[in-house]
Amino acid sequence: MTSRSRQAVKLAQLLSERTGRTVRHAYDGPGWHLEWVDGPTCDRMRTMAIEYAHKFPDLPLKEFRFYRSQTDAAEVVAWLLWIDADLERAATYAPTFQFRMAYDATDDPDRAPEVWQRRGRALHALISETYNTNRSSSPTGPSGHTIIAETMAARIKTDGWEAVLLWLDEQAEGHRGRHLRIVD
Repeated sequence: MTSRSRQAVKLAQLLSERTGRTVRHAYDGPGWHLEWVDGPTCDRMRTMAIEYAHKFPDLPLKEFRFYRSQTDAAEVVAWLLWIDADLERAATYAPTFQFRMAYDATDDPDRAPEVWQRRGRALHALISETYNTNRSSSPTGPSGHTIIAETMAARIKTDGWEAVLLWLDEQAEGHRGRHLRIVD
């Protein structure tokens, strides 16, 4: 094992300990990369790695690539938190980009407070249900994410964010009587 390899192992261990995530390292020809699931954004992980640069003189940390993959649940929670922080985003950005943008900008969405996790689970279930329904009627139609983002943006405009959150809380508690209606 080379000095760089040993240092990459140690860096991944330090970042794993610091973030509470499993951080893996790899060398794939053109260079080194670090990867993990959910947790810190790529920018935050890069900043943490560079803080350790003095411990790893043989590693070209500024050339490292950082890959954060996501779970579906964390992606949905990130979207809710992202919208909650700035309601205009729901109307400003195209629904097809909102979930990716939200996830890329949100640290530790899988460790958000339980109220957001419950809302995320309820919304994820709705997205899955919408996706399955839409795919059976139109295989080339919009995704469940797009339909829900558009629907929620319309609801935020007409009823307000608090009403949408109340509805999500009801869904999370199993009250399926009320539906998120699509505004004409």
